[in-house]
Amino acid sequence: MTCMLAVPLRLAVLALAGSFSIAAHAQWSSDPANNLVVGDAAGGTTQPKVVAAPDGGFYVSWFADASGYDVRLQRLDAGGHALWAHDGVLVADRDYAFTYDYGLAVDAAGDAYVSFNCCANGSNDEHIVVSKVLADGALAWGADGVTVSAPASTEGVYNAYVASTSDGDVVVAWSSDAGVRAQKLDPTGTARWAALGVLLDQPSGLKLLGGVQPGLGGDAIVSWSNQSGSTRILRAQKLAAADGAPLWGGGSAVRVFGAGNLQAGYYPPFLADAAGGGVFWDYDATGLAFNARVQHLDANGNALLDADGVLATTDTTQQHFGTVASWNAASGSIDVVWNDYFNDGTRDYDGVSAQRIDASGARLWGDTGKVLVPLADSTDGTHVISQLTALPMADGMLAGWVTGAIPAADQPLTVARLDAAGDYVWAAQSTMVKTQRYTGRMDAAIGAGGFAVYAWQDGGNGDDATVRAQNLNPDGTLGAGADDTIFVDGFDG
Repeated sequence: MTCMLAVPLRLAVLALAGSFSIAAHAQWSSDPANNLVVGDAAGGTTQPKVVAAPDGGFYVSWFADASGYDVRLQRLDAGGHALWAHDGVLVADRDYAFTYDYGLAVDAAGDAYVSFNCCANGSNDEHIVVSKVLADGALAWGADGVTVSAPASTEGVYNAYVASTSDGDVVVAWSSDAGVRAQKLDPTGTARWAALGVLLDQPSGLKLLGGVQPGLGGDAIVSWSNQSGSTRILRAQKLAAADGAPLWGGGSAVRVFGAGNLQAGYYPPFLADAAGGGVFWDYDATGLAFNARVQHLDANGNALLDADGVLATTDTTQQHFGTVASWNAASGSIDVVWNDYFNDGTRDYDGVSAQRIDASGARLWGDTGKVLVPLADSTDGTHVISQLTALPMADGMLAGWVTGAIPAADQPLTVARLDAAGDYVWAAQSTMVKTQRYTGRMDAAIGAGGFAVYAWQDGGNGDDATVRAQNLNPDGTLGAGADDTIFVDGFDG
């Protein structure tokens, strides 16, 4: 069981659903039916995350269920070779029956940070921990990491995310009974802000952390869903590097979208724009209609698009869920992907569409966007769309989606590359990245080498679940390039 995950209700129902070593066979696969196995410990694995490292490689984290959703981490080089022992390093030995979402980040030096709940559900001392893992797999802050929150006996804690800031520190943010809190840690793990973190000034109600991203000069931006009764508003705040003081909205949080109401339990992430601001997206409800929407806040928290944000599509004949977006800093454009959904009273229909929003808020691919997957009957689960991804490319984006839900046995991952005009870049239009078995908890990242890596829970929800990963080259092919070698990352780890 997983708590507090941003999953559309309709999809949640359908889904009932440390030593240095390299093995020559452990590398990116060119076969979408046989992807790289990153973790397969007894008892099953789940909830992978992937981030790009500055050396061209990647970190992949996940929960191993054998003894209570332990936290594990693996480092891969650019060729897909595991640089640590199989199943990675044990970051935290936990005793959990269900999980909260957690965070993974990497700093400019190539060290990884994992933020998570520890160490048992409902215990009086349950708390938020940040662990720093060096490039050689060593736990720099010890086996217990650094505790940043009060214990649950004082204040319950939930999901936690972490981001590396421009001054070499990291900021961790988490949801708690009191609201959203945040703390800044220096490279030694010493807290820079108030003990137990700064509490963000925010309206009353339940706060579900959406994300944390770096600003400029060491500051950080935090977002959350502010839920009070049936009103659920996406809010954001920037925190000063020195002390975590609020910088936006005169000390009060800013509302990201002036219209729309978030779904209960939904708290979308966002992206830093590399200029001190953030790029946001959601799917929200206005009356009975669900809309895909984007917004861009500048370094001062001002909306650069319409106060209500910009609708990715003006279509009113379908519902629009699962919005994801990527940011193209060079053009100032936001590329958006969403799930189109329609019910005719007896049957469900799913599809996928995409859009580019320019810096002025104009919809460049027509008012209704570009259809990537036409609506298809998804009533039996075969054509259900889920787990959308959007990754930036120099001239456009990679749009990804998973097709199928239980009871469908195979749930493939498909990716299409679109250019700035919304045209397909590849002759075949799309590539099958993964073709067989159950697919869950999809995550993706673009590496320093310009190619994408996808990571997911594969093969089931039980003891047989594995964590797998696959690269996708800019030309739509899978597998390592011709110039790859076993020791692509060198011998120094």
